[in-house]
Amino acid sequence: MCGIAGIWNLSVPQQQDAETITKMVRCIERRGPDAQAISKSNASIFGHTRLSIIDVNERSNQPMSDSSERYTLVFNGEIYNYKELKADLERKFNTQFITNSDTEVLLYGLIHYGSGFIQKLNGFFAFGFYDTEKNSLIVARDRFGIKPLYYQQSENRFIFSSSLTALMQGIDKPEICLANLATYLQLSYSPAPATILKNAFKLMPGTFLKLDKSGMNETRYYEVPDTAPFGESQKGNAVDQFKSLLEKSVQDRLQADVPLGTFLSGGFDSSVIALLASRDKPDIPVFTIGFPDQPFYDESDRAKAIARHLGLKPHIINLREREIDEKLSDILDAFDEPFADSSAILVNILSEYAAKEVKVALSGDGADEIMGGYNKQRALLRSINGGLINSTLKATQPLWEQVPESRNTKWLNRFRKLKRYSTGLDQGFSDRYFEWSSFTPRALVNELIINQTKPNLPDLKIDSADFNTVLEADLNLVLPNDMLHKVDLMSMHQSLEVRVPFLDHNLVDFLFKLPASEKINKNKGKIILRKAFEDEFPKGFFNKSKKGFEAPLSHWLQGPLLPFSNQYLSKTFIEKQGIFNFEFVKKLEMKAKSKFPGDTPHSVWALLVFQYWYDKHF
Repeated sequence: MCGIAGIWNLSVPQQQDAETITKMVRCIERRGPDAQAISKSNASIFGHTRLSIIDVNERSNQPMSDSSERYTLVFNGEIYNYKELKADLERKFNTQFITNSDTEVLLYGLIHYGSGFIQKLNGFFAFGFYDTEKNSLIVARDRFGIKPLYYQQSENRFIFSSSLTALMQGIDKPEICLANLATYLQLSYSPAPATILKNAFKLMPGTFLKLDKSGMNETRYYEVPDTAPFGESQKGNAVDQFKSLLEKSVQDRLQADVPLGTFLSGGFDSSVIALLASRDKPDIPVFTIGFPDQPFYDESDRAKAIARHLGLKPHIINLREREIDEKLSDILDAFDEPFADSSAILVNILSEYAAKEVKVALSGDGADEIMGGYNKQRALLRSINGGLINSTLKATQPLWEQVPESRNTKWLNRFRKLKRYSTGLDQGFSDRYFEWSSFTPRALVNELIINQTKPNLPDLKIDSADFNTVLEADLNLVLPNDMLHKVDLMSMHQSLEVRVPFLDHNLVDFLFKLPASEKINKNKGKIILRKAFEDEFPKGFFNKSKKGFEAPLSHWLQGPLLPFSNQYLSKTFIEKQGIFNFEFVKKLEMKAKSKFPGDTPHSVWALLVFQYWYDKHF
């Protein structure tokens, strides 16, 4: 796991490019504290910061070139099947390796197979590969977007990096894109290929770019498969296949030459990962975050009980409000672009403590998207064929508008969800999907921005007749742009590698070939996961609904976040900035701090994150 940066200049790199790459590498130092280096090859300059995990010897440092120095690679990620690929290269091409690293395997695989080698990789990655003789560059991103890759192209110059902050070092006059700002405020993130900036992009998951003197070509090398025919006789076998694939995935992700641990939230997904990891590593440490000041959000007791059941020692990080005061500026500095999923705060602190004990952690991310674990997904199913319940909710919608709502208590949170559900029933299926995927309603976003602009929402192919398309939409939208982006940003800020066993592509392919009914129904999600592993835990252990991994924002807005809102939401700051409607911002802030704030604390948090980032860069 590392940080990468590169400049490819058709007119030979100038001194300015060398200075730029040095600044870019400085921006990604925390992604790789073990080694940093820069190399120049003809028309390219590459920079790399290393977090050493496999073959920690300095011989595996990057940028890495072959013996002829024709080819150079910068690579961020892990290739889990590198030993099999290495044996193939030795057998077919008599390749002589001088390291035990997956980096060298990737280098020689690209030399001998070209871009076709990407299909052979099982792992997560972002890389740049330069051929001096052809003066060509390949940049690629893994199938699901576990690792980030930002880029900008101009007439004769292409720059790329693991970080937008690093990329901005090579952009003369970065500009905010108002349509992308509107999207960010609605969703809390900027979906690939967009960023918050004009003319700066994220490489889409499952794609690579090839650049040479003739131009730039983008190739999509991965798509989830279509649903396959499925009969009743296959149901038992499907559970066994799923179980075997997940067990293999966890085993693969326990490869490391450094200490490993696993995150444990108290939910079923992370518990299954901890269970499987403990079979190979009985003493693997587990890390959990607790909220002694906010019991409504605290699930540390359940996590402790799971750890005891598995015979593991839990490391409980009890997060108190004063720690948020101390850490908030550092956490906001970690956002290389505006990103407003507030649980990022928790992932950062969890990663900070885990990094004191281990260098790699496993997490349960991805299970909700691929197996229907979200309330939103079950709500979408109910909205298709909810019958009398839907009719009743639509008829009583004016009543729900008057009901107080908040995330801070069980019943008020239920009212909040019912209101969102009844509102969504008035929309078409695709619009309903975006409504329930949003943190801030589009109408509110229009009020916030002075020059109203339509959000730049991606075109998702969602079909109510095929619910796998909804899961695929979450796989393409929510997973890479929110969940995986959050984990990468926060863990790498603490120099910790996080691996996600549910996103082995063999497992994902298998699940998408199954009909959606094997994964989700109107009342329950992750059906196949439960069938495969529920007998491993005490009966009824997970019957109680999970609280969700989120921060108590409405409370924090009147505590540790107050100085930030006083500064960045002030009339002076907002009117000088000239982007937002101050009167509406104040109205929103007052609602967020009220007794019944609904979802407005998340909207205010999104504003604060953007304002902090804007103040830092503009």
